Formats: sequence, structure tokens, C-alpha cells
Amino acid sequence: MAARRPRGDDDDEEGIGADGHPHRRGSRRIRQPAVAFTNVVRRAVAQETIQQIVQNLEPLIRRVVREEIHNIFSQNAHHMPPRSLSLRIQEAPALPSLKLVFAKKLNLPIFTNNTILDSDHNAIEIHLMDANTNCIIPPPDTHLGSSSVRLEVLVLDGDFCREDRDWWTADQFNAAIVKAREGKRPLLVGSVNVPMNNHGVAVIDDVSFTDNSSWIRCRRFRIGVRIMPESHFGARIQEAISESFTVKDHRGELYKKHYPPFLTDNIWRLEKIRKDGPIDKKLESEGIRNVQDFLKLNTIDPDKLRALVGMKDKQWSATLNHAKTCEMGNKCYVFKTIGCDITFNPIGEILAARIGDQTFPLEELHPQQRFHVKQLATQAYQLWDQLEEVTNESSLGRKPSDSQESMISSGAQDAKYLEYTGTATSSAAVAMSTNSSSTSDSAAAAPANDATMFWTPSIPSDDHFGWQNSSGCWD
Repeated sequence: MAARRPRGDDDDEEGIGADGHPHRRGSRRIRQPAVAFTNVVRRAVAQETIQQIVQNLEPLIRRVVREEIHNIFSQNAHHMPPRSLSLRIQEAPALPSLKLVFAKKLNLPIFTNNTILDSDHNAIEIHLMDANTNCIIPPPDTHLGSSSVRLEVLVLDGDFCREDRDWWTADQFNAAIVKAREGKRPLLVGSVNVPMNNHGVAVIDDVSFTDNSSWIRCRRFRIGVRIMPESHFGARIQEAISESFTVKDHRGELYKKHYPPFLTDNIWRLEKIRKDGPIDKKLESEGIRNVQDFLKLNTIDPDKLRALVGMKDKQWSATLNHAKTCEMGNKCYVFKTIGCDITFNPIGEILAARIGDQTFPLEELHPQQRFHVKQLATQAYQLWDQLEEVTNESSLGRKPSDSQESMISSGAQDAKYLEYTGTATSSAAVAMSTNSSSTSDSAAAAPANDATMFWTPSIPSDDHFGWQNSSGCWD
């Protein structure tokens, strides 16, 4: 009996399968695709991005898998039922080399029937960009040539690309398009078909929604922009999509807050104050109907305003800070009296006091002078509608002060004011008796029955309140 030769690595072992037919087991075959696979890997690793590696490897992997599947079916074809077997692995589409992008984010919130603008309140711009460099590329420098390229503006489901993908297929984009509800107008109206200029820029300057977004599952929309199929027949250009957003009914805009608010805005335009709510009604009953009235009372008597509002600290801070973001404009109000004119900004803050021929900011006045000015300011607030309105260019764009104290003196201040007044009056007699001869002559020229004291804005070096005759007088 011949000795059995050990089976080598290159030998094939034959056996009988369960179907009764011989077959080979354990064969070791050297497949040509393995060599090609190694070469492609070496080339792909040298590429710049992971995306390019995937592009190089994927076709080869698909070809190897397809060949293996084909071999399996070929070897077992006589065991398959006599029917047509169609198994095709589609080639992966190549990533587009060009893409459309929104130049800026949209201005939110968006309301129906309102023109959609970008975050800078300008018309929306769409740029044609190189997908690899993210640089704007003019159409003449691409396969588009100088032909007229037009873009189509569409509405997409807000859940599309929720994971912030930067690539999708044309089929995925088309599947996300949202159509108008039955019986409704088109979701977008206006400039929904726009041309792209030779610099790779398209401007969408007049487009608006006709319906809100509350009726779709995610309650949010996106805006999508693509090349119109009939204006381009070359390689695919990736579409542009905006961030997701909610579209509210136009009537909701009537109740929205303003950032910043205007002085003439109704009081319910401020944060934490609801239109026709209890705070709105209470303030209106006190004559506080707009932001200017609100801030003016905060200047005159902040404690009274806080008591009227009745908010918690956090809410009150939000409301007051929101109100203070408004711009004052360049209007000023002047309260004129004999010897002193006081200039206020629109919310009652004292800008300056003109005493005689000199003008002083409030903080530069002598304490006694400041008391007089504040007392006059109290009268001015009661006659606010009668004040003279003037234009002050230097106050243009000025914001409300965060530090100016209340213009209404407390009881202690009033008492102190009376004390100062008494002291000033008694000091005046001494001052008048020791004045120079010219001053005495001027005093003698005054009517004997005139008991009014005359005041100049000068502050003596000894820090005493000075009184003397002048062309102006205090009531």
C-alpha cells in the first residue's frame, strides 16, 4: 500500500458535498484584485482629505464585492431556480465639485407676507463656490460657461439635514421639498426664480411665505436653492439650504417686541409686559402709555414706577434694561424760568442748566444750586407738555443714563434744601452789606418793595453760596 503523501499548501482537497457533487475545499487562490487594492490604498493615503480616500477606495471595493458575488452565483447557478436574477450594485455618485451657499444667515423671526431678509436686513445672496476651497467661483470659470444660469427657491422640511450634514444627494433634497397645503397659495411667492450673475452671485430680493409652519410635523421650514434643471445640463451642483426656522402668522408680528424699542412704542412692546395684560392696563391708567413715559417716570420717581409694575427683581431688571436700549434721538426739552433755563432729554434727565450767560452740567453745580435746579425740574415735569422742544445734535443716539439719581427729592432732601435756603438767605444779607460800592449801587437801584433775591452762577472760593444782584432772578 503506497504511503500517503502529505497534502501541500498548494494542493486542493476534493470532497463530496451534500448534493452528491464533488467540490474543492481549502484552495488558496491568489486574486488579482488584491494587488490592485494595495496599489490604490497607497495612492489614496497620499491624498489630502478623507473624502478623497473614500472616493478612490469605494469603486474598487464595490468591484471586488461584485466579482465575488458573481463568482458565487456562477458556481451555484445549476442550484438556482430557472428565473432571471438581477443584482446590480450601483456606482456611488461622485461628490459635486461646485455648490451653492447662503452668504449670510436669515433674519429671524420670519412672518408670513413679510419679505425675507438676511441677518443684516439686506436681500438674500446665494454664492456659487468651489466645494474644495470654499471660494466664490464665477460661472465662466466653470463648466457652466457664460450661459444664463437661473436658480430656483424652494421650501424644505425643517428636519432635512438636522444633523448639519454638508453633503446630500439630489434625491434626498427633492424628497425634502414641502408643497403648499391643499387649497392654499404657493408657500413661497415673489422672486422664486432668480438669475446668477457672472461673479457667481444671485440676489433674492423679494420672496415671502404665504403660510405658517405649524402644520408640518417638525413645525419648522428651511429654504433651499438649486440650479433650475432647464438652465443647466452638466454635472450636478450641490444645492444651498438655510438654517431651520419657524414661520409665524403675520398677525403675530403685531404683538412682537422691538429690539431696540422706540420711545413712541406702546408699553407692551417691552419684555415681560403683555398687551392688554394687568401691568399694561395699570400703567395706562396712570398715564404711562409708551416707552418714553415709562423711562420718564423711572427718572422722576423710580420707586413709584416699580410699585406700579409689581414685578419680581429678575423680571423688572429685564424690562428696565430692555427699555434703556432705546435711543434718545436728538430732541431736547427746555424749561425756562427767570434766571435759569433747564434742558432735559426726552426721558426727563437733566442735561444742563443755563444760569445767566453760563451753562453747566448738573454734576458741576454747587450743592445749593443743584437743589434749586431740582426744584425747578419738579415744576417742569408737571408742565412737561408745555416745555419748548429743541434739537440738540450732540445728544444724537444717546442712551438713557444708568446712574442719574431720581429728580424728586426725598423728605430728608427737602428738609435739607430748606435748611440750605435759610442759610443762604441769612448769608445773603451779610454778603449784600459787604459788597463793593458798585454792587451796593446796583442793589439800591432795585425797587424797595422787591424782596426777590438775585443769584449768579459763580461759586466763591470759600465754598459759600453767593448771592448778588444781577439781571436774572429766582421766583
